[in-house]
Amino acid sequence: MITAKNFLTILIASIAVSIVIILNPLPDDESDFSHFTFNAIYLKDDNSILITFVDETEKSSFAILEILGMEKTFHKEFVISDSTFTQTVPLDKLPQYGWKTTPVTLEITYDETNTVKMKTEIHEEGQEQPEIIIGYDD
Repeated sequence: MITAKNFLTILIASIAVSIVIILNPLPDDESDFSHFTFNAIYLKDDNSILITFVDETEKSSFAILEILGMEKTFHKEFVISDSTFTQTVPLDKLPQYGWKTTPVTLEITYDETNTVKMKTEIHEEGQEQPEIIIGYDD
């Protein structure tokens, strides 16, 4: 049997926990990046790479784009307007050991407080897009 004192203690604790949950709801799943589109396509006719990025939430404001594994790493930093950009990068020659040795990385300033980092591989037109690896900093 629960005494009045124990009942009152349990009731107060339950109310306190309920208030904390109401005032501090659980955060949304921050690992859901389905609103991002990031792609790197080799355009054979132009001997270039077409890189595209779209943020459907329109919360992205700044980007650092790099293509690694080239003779000289491609690096560009720029402000994003409308949370979208397209960048064409000309190539001098194709990578000797294939596209897997030439990853494309993108660091996005998201929602003015977070940084989202993405990595993908270049693929040829008509081929399935490789996996995008995504991480973030608080």
